Order: sequence, then structure tokens, then C-alpha cells
Amino acid sequence: MQYKATMHTLIRRACDPQDEGAWRDFVEQYRRFILYILREMNVHSDEIEDLSQQILVTLTRDLPGYDRSKGRFRGWLSAVIRHAALSHFSKQRYRKKRMADYIEDREIDWLNGRGASEISTMIEEEWAAYVGKLAMDRVRSAFRGNAVEAYELFLDGHSAAEIATITKLTVSSVYTLRKRVKRRLYLEIRAITAELEPPVKE
Repeated sequence: MQYKATMHTLIRRACDPQDEGAWRDFVEQYRRFILYILREMNVHSDEIEDLSQQILVTLTRDLPGYDRSKGRFRGWLSAVIRHAALSHFSKQRYRKKRMADYIEDREIDWLNGRGASEISTMIEEEWAAYVGKLAMDRVRSAFRGNAVEAYELFLDGHSAAEIATITKLTVSSVYTLRKRVKRRLYLEIRAITAELEPPVKE
């Protein structure tokens, strides 16, 4: 997909039922995240595709109502995913470990909003993990050799000297590569965040 317009423009265009290209671009951007969250919420693999399609149908209906002056798009999108998943679990009475606790043991929490808050927090964490994974995939394609390996070894707690031995680089090169990869990862995270989420309107 070519990002010729801002995500806010894409969202606005996707509200037009006649603009099929904008809707395809929108689905391309967010479908993977929807599937990712549903997996984290322990939706059965046989039902994830159908539920994601239901969520996309909901988005076609509700997207025109999104008001970016009231909050970030990911928060609005997360609420749509959360409500669809909770409806699914309440209908299916699923007995998976995480969601069984939510549905059976915390019904009062749901009514009071605490259960919804817990899932919102989980979705925020998964959003960050999702963006980080996409960014790391881009970084891997941008660097040759063992630059990314050296960076990941740092993340695993290895010292520069240990990494130099493992990768057959000099210690100086290890530090240089770590700095370059870290900087590129930071830039990719910013870029992906801008692609996936329009800014809140002041």
C-alpha cells in the first residue's frame, strides 16, 4: 500500500461506501491487528476469521461515527474489538482459561467497568507489541549481516564482549550496530504509529 494520504484521510474516505479502494486499504492496515488481538483473547482458531469479519462489518457501520476529537483511533477500534469479543464469549460461554475467569467469576466487575478496563489495558499493551513487531520486521529487512542479531543479543542481556565473540565482530562494531539498529527501530515505530493511527484532533 502506498501511503499517499494521512490515516485520517483514509478513515474519512473509508466511510464512503462507494470508495472500495479506500476500504480495501483500511482493511489491509487493520485486519492483522484485529486478528492479533483476537488470538491474544483466546478466541478459538476456528472462529477467529468469522469474528474478525463480523468486526469489519461493524466498522463499516460505525466508522462514520468515529470522532478523533474524543480520543485516539486505537482506543475506539479497541472498544469495537472488545465489545465484539465479549459478545462472542457470552454467547458461546467459552471455557478458555483467561476469558472463563472474566465471564464467570467477574460478572460484577464487567458491570462496574473494571473488566472492560482490564481488557482495554491488555489491548493497549498488545498494540505496542504489535507495532514493535512490525517495526522489527522492517528493521530486519533494512540491515544486512548480523547487525540485528547483535542488537537482539543485547536485549537478551549479553555483554558487548560476549556479542563480539558470538558474532565475530569487534566490540566497537557491536556498540555501533546497536546504536544504528536502535535508532532505526525508533524511527520505524514512529512511522508505523503514524501510518496506523491518525493524531487526535485538538
